[in-house]
Amino acid sequence: MRDVGTYTAIPMMLIAGPALGYFLGTLAAGRWGRSPLFEACGALLGLAASARQIWLLLSRK
Repeated sequence: MRDVGTYTAIPMMLIAGPALGYFLGTLAAGRWGRSPLFEACGALLGLAASARQIWLLLSRK
């Protein structure tokens, strides 16, 4: 059962990371200029952070 919890957390990480990065990019775009570059970079950084967390999670297994 422990493995089921681990493997169901992976899709949530893949959704939450880019979503949070996009949200922070939107905040940065509102503060420093309305460029879609902030949202795109935020989403990509969030995706990279999620991939890193998944890698660390699976390497412990």
